[in-house]
Amino acid sequence: DLCAVDAERACTFSVKSDEKRLLWRVEPATEGKYNPLVAIRPFDGSVNLALMATGDDAGGVRVWDQRICGNSTSSKANSYNQKRPQGCVLSWKEHEDYISGLEHSLDGNTLLATSADCRLGVYDLRMPKERTNTSSFRLSDDQEDELLSLKIMKHGKKVVCGTQEGVLSIFSWGTWGDVSDRFPGHPNSIDALLKVDEDTLLTGSSDGLIRVVQIQPDKLLGMIGDDHGGFPIEKLDFNNNRHVIGSLSHSNYIRLWDARVLTEDQDDGNDDDGENNDSGDEERKMPGKLSTKRGPQHESDDEWDDMDDNNQDSEEDDGDSNDDDNDDDDSDDSDEKPETINDKRKKRLKTENEKFFEDL
Repeated sequence: DLCAVDAERACTFSVKSDEKRLLWRVEPATEGKYNPLVAIRPFDGSVNLALMATGDDAGGVRVWDQRICGNSTSSKANSYNQKRPQGCVLSWKEHEDYISGLEHSLDGNTLLATSADCRLGVYDLRMPKERTNTSSFRLSDDQEDELLSLKIMKHGKKVVCGTQEGVLSIFSWGTWGDVSDRFPGHPNSIDALLKVDEDTLLTGSSDGLIRVVQIQPDKLLGMIGDDHGGFPIEKLDFNNNRHVIGSLSHSNYIRLWDARVLTEDQDDGNDDDGENNDSGDEERKMPGKLSTKRGPQHESDDEWDDMDDNNQDSEEDDGDSNDDDNDDDDSDDSDEKPETINDKRKKRLKTENEKFFEDL
């Protein structure tokens, strides 16, 4: 069944039962009696907030309109398809195994679904198959590895999927036949993904570790949490201000992690600017250096002494110029690429080896 509950009423502690907590209920929401819902993805961002996608244990994908789900609590069919329950506007049954993850594009026109049948499903929400002869879905080739999670990265240009073998499979948008890149490195399956920014995401693995990963260039930056008792991580998400990360595993606890280690880059940049300003102020406050050069007005009682002093001064000038040239050469050699945001994050995060020896 698919239900909507009033969160404000449900979170109030009251002895009396309140039937108004349940806003609407669709029964059943899937085909088949023993076919539970395993994935729910509401549409967010700038798209229609009333839409919601669900995936079931038999490989079915459905899109719901919450505005018409509450019209009736019974399973009345709409005018497009007599098999659909009330509120279901689109429905597919193309996968052969359960749906493990759902994600929609930024404009809300495309729905992506990963499945345990080793294929990625791409559904065009603008072309319902009942109204056009054109196919409204695409399936990738068999990846020979179960796809367990997915996220859209790189401003909608890449789709990253977590797999059973611990490899991040990366698809290029519009090229759905096969992956364009693979990022191995996880020793166990990748069951959960959480997007930090367009280049960085968190991975929740079945070994109970939360890792920070950079995508293209592929790099493992470090880890955040490992206190899951060896249970696999099933879900990762931010709170409203993105300062806390919540993780859900097979234990009886919801664990919270400090996410400010991922968002302190602007503060670091401000501190660096402040240090540069302070150093500049110190240089301005320092008194000017005394010149070691002797001017031509140097006087001596002996002309030969004056000539020796002038020659010595010229040699010192040549030595200073050579030192300056060497300094310039050294500065050219020491020029390095500017430090990126993920480079700063990597310095703050601990590696798996560091965490292991710290626990010992």
